[in-house]
Amino acid sequence: MTLRDRCREFLSQQRQNGIMRVGDPVKDLMDFVETEKGRSADRSLENTKALVLYFSTEQDREGFLALVHEVKPNMITKRMP
Repeated sequence: MTLRDRCREFLSQQRQNGIMRVGDPVKDLMDFVETEKGRSADRSLENTKALVLYFSTEQDREGFLALVHEVKPNMITKRMP
């Protein structure tokens, strides 16, 4: 799916959410932009779906990544500030 397709899909979902009066369009847009920034940093992520997680400490984040890589050694991870 191209960036253009993802933008169309996002806008379509936002229109639907507006009609149904659900969600927070500003938060949704911010999340979409953050996801696309991460994806655009690496061409190998073109046809992927993002999963964004937040951790209270660096140790928690590193521990989680270690566990994930044990189970899925080829999983790509990107650290965002």
